[in-house]
Amino acid sequence: YYVQGGDWGSIITSLMAAFYPDKIIGLHSNMCFTNTALANFKLFLGSFWPSLFVEEKHKHLLYPRMEKIQHLILEFGYLHLQATKPDTVGVALRDSPIGLAAYILEKFTTWTNAAWKDLEDGGLTKKFSFDQLLDNVMLYWVTGSITTSMRLYSENFNKKVTALNVQTIPIEVPTGCSRFKHELVWFPESILKDRYKKLVHITDHDDGGHFAAFELPKILAKDIIDFTTKVES
Repeated sequence: YYVQGGDWGSIITSLMAAFYPDKIIGLHSNMCFTNTALANFKLFLGSFWPSLFVEEKHKHLLYPRMEKIQHLILEFGYLHLQATKPDTVGVALRDSPIGLAAYILEKFTTWTNAAWKDLEDGGLTKKFSFDQLLDNVMLYWVTGSITTSMRLYSENFNKKVTALNVQTIPIEVPTGCSRFKHELVWFPESILKDRYKKLVHITDHDDGGHFAAFELPKILAKDIIDFTTKVES
C-alpha cells in the first residue's frame, strides 16, 4: 500500500511504515516531523549556525527558534487539555453547538495562517466556505463524538506510550514530504533524513497550512501522484 497522512494521519502512517515495511510501498505526508533527542539538539545547534542544517531560503521557517517555540506553546494549549482532561472539556462541547463550533473553527484560522488571528472574522472564508467549515463541525455534533475524538490524545500522550519510544524507530520505506509554508511544524531535509531513511521526494509550497488536504487539495494530490510515480519508476 501507499499511505498518506497529515496531523494524526502523519503519526499513524509513519508508524505503519515503521512497523510494516513489507506492506507499505511508500509513505507520503504533509506533516513530516521527528521528535528525537538528536533532532532537537540539531535544531538548538542551528540557532547559532543555521546554515549547518537549513538552506538560507528556508531559514525563516525554522528560526529564531525561541519565536517558533513560543508560537507552538500558544497554539498547543488544546493538546495539553485533551491529553489530560478530554472528558471534562468534552462534556461542555457536547452540550453547546456554538461552543463546539468556536473550539473547532478557531483552529481553521490560526493553523491555516497565524496572521489571520488578528482579523475581525479570523479569515475563515479566505480559503473555506461556511458550508465546508460547518460540515466539519457537524460531523462531531451529529455523531456526538467530540469527547471520544479527544481521548485519542490522552491515550497516546501518557507515560506508558511515551516509554515505548516508537517515534524513534527509523522509517526505511520510500518517503515523500509536502512542506507547506504555514504548517505548525517545519523541519529541514537534513534532519528529516535522520528518521526517514529513504526520503526521495520533497516539495515546498509558498502557501498552505495545517489543513492542506482541505485547503489545497489539487496541489497536495499532485504531490502524492508525483511521489508515487517516482517510486514506481
